[in-house]
Amino acid sequence: MRNTLSLVVFLFSLSGISAQFTYSGVFGKADADYEYAFRQSWEAFRQQHEALDTLGFRLVDIETAKSGARRYYWGVWKKEEVHSTLKLVEGWDAMVAMKRQMAADSFVLDEIEAYTYGGKEYYLAVWIPGSREHKIRKLSSWEGVVNDHENLSRRDLQLIDIEGFEARDTTTHYLALYQWKGPEFRTYFYRTHDFDDFITDRAYRQKSGYQLFDYERFEKRGRAFYIGLYKAGANGRQLEDHYSREDFDRLMAEQKERNNMVLMDIDVYEQEKER
Repeated sequence: MRNTLSLVVFLFSLSGISAQFTYSGVFGKADADYEYAFRQSWEAFRQQHEALDTLGFRLVDIETAKSGARRYYWGVWKKEEVHSTLKLVEGWDAMVAMKRQMAADSFVLDEIEAYTYGGKEYYLAVWIPGSREHKIRKLSSWEGVVNDHENLSRRDLQLIDIEGFEARDTTTHYLALYQWKGPEFRTYFYRTHDFDDFITDRAYRQKSGYQLFDYERFEKRGRAFYIGLYKAGANGRQLEDHYSREDFDRLMAEQKERNNMVLMDIDVYEQEKER
């Protein structure tokens, strides 16, 4: 596997110290190469995506956060010769229209992120070629997510990505992305405001053969919540949470050197006091 840590170090060195963020990540063993973008401007991120796409890297995770007036972007790309299309869409109605248009052109929505700026909602969306059924839902309550999941799972649509974000009305909304990947494919989720409880639940799931593949942290009314998505898998995944920029950089190098594990999923939020 090609070592991409030099790219990570280089990008970190360009980021300066003006913005401080806290980093979390899911690590795992992989046969494919991975590439990363850390704390880039939108234009730089878009250009890197286009360059990596031509080299056969698929964008599998995208994150955004801001410090002060500046917004930054992070990404994870996996080498698997699958073309991925990245779009920035303004407004939910436009997002729904874009999803329908892309589906008609045989593309599947595969990753989504949202944020609000200047009273407007923006959606970062990633599509890959395909024609299988998929749904994107925007819900204003967690109860709505639970009910929606129950209904869609009856149709073998499985939750593959979920985001909590402050919507235009200043309340927390949830984006839930579902895909059909066959009648045997299943995913499961867990949400809690207690991180220790999250870790305990994850340990039980891992013993039962289910691996964490997506980890999200968001705030609601000043309180942190943690969400994990799980699917069956033989390879162990490792969750690392609450790192500074420098420590996360060091962690990535150590994981690669000692355990041959790479970062597969990243979550970023503004730096906070230690738990």
